[in-house]
Amino acid sequence: MSIKYGVYDKRVLQDRDGVPLVFPKFFYKVEKGYGFVASHRFESVTSGDYRDLLFENPSGSGVKAVIAEIEIVGLAQLYVDIYVNNTVTSHGTAIQPFNLNTGSPIASKMVIEYGGSYTLGDLICNMVVPGGNRGRAIGGSVAIGETVILVPGKNFVMRVTNSSAATTDFSVRALWWEE
Repeated sequence: MSIKYGVYDKRVLQDRDGVPLVFPKFFYKVEKGYGFVASHRFESVTSGDYRDLLFENPSGSGVKAVIAEIEIVGLAQLYVDIYVNNTVTSHGTAIQPFNLNTGSPIASKMVIEYGGSYTLGDLICNMVVPGGNRGRAIGGSVAIGETVILVPGKNFVMRVTNSSAATTDFSVRALWWEE
């Protein structure tokens, strides 16, 4: 089954082999070499401590970055706050984006880092990663599945705070494409 999209005529919800696609636009961008992933695991984060991650589309990049999903998985309860219109005071440790099409030479234009110093802007989202309790403290995950478009010169900072009483580990993974 094909559907016309302006100048495009594509199979909408199936791959060439007939397998249904969950996120056809992202699959298409990966196939063309413009789909990326970046992730990082933070270990031994003490109670009340936080880690900041910067996602930035630099001025002059020539692309807009479409964040398809950000997933946070933790072993204990975490608070997740997202801020826009931030100022970078000093840069931190870069997280290297990976092109999901291993045959593509295209590199991401996004800057993703942690451990820098940021003057936070406007709070736009806050969530809780569930942590369980007592002997059932197995942690949980949340996904920020709304599409966020970062145009050149824009950024957001994700602050993940360990709100549990124990030291914990958590990971963050982002999926996006650039166009």
